[in-house]
Amino acid sequence: MRPKTPRRLTLALLLLSVLALFTACGIRPTDPIPGLAAPTGPVENASPSLFWASGGRVVPVPRPQGSLSGFDVVALLAQGPTNAEQSRGLTTEVPFDAAPATVDRVASGLDVNLSSDVSQLSPTAVQQIVCTLLAVQPVGSVNLRGGGHSLEFQKCA
Repeated sequence: MRPKTPRRLTLALLLLSVLALFTACGIRPTDPIPGLAAPTGPVENASPSLFWASGGRVVPVPRPQGSLSGFDVVALLAQGPTNAEQSRGLTTEVPFDAAPATVDRVASGLDVNLSSDVSQLSPTAVQQIVCTLLAVQPVGSVNLRGGGHSLEFQKCA
């Protein structure tokens, strides 16, 4: 005659499985929650370029030291090019008081709040900021704000 212990154990396990199936975890299904569109490219470029002024236009110069965040860009542009870059005739038109700046991701691209009045920026300074930010985070367009003014939907030309 066989012991009844394995049968009781099997019955107990089956009962626990059914009970677990009916209780689940208690989370109820919901409708999807809308949000921003997913990024279509890299959020941060691993080998970015800073755009410097040269002869009234902007020129990309790689910075292989590592990645840049949007927060670093305005401060670096305001500080100006390195001595080596200056010897190549590169300058900056981004004013020193433009930094610090904040950069936020929005549905259309980036919102950038400068510490200075954006209406006082030269077209070259605007392109330096916009082109560098879009090289770091290729997300659409850039809205520049500061000093009670704004320059909306700027693209790198």
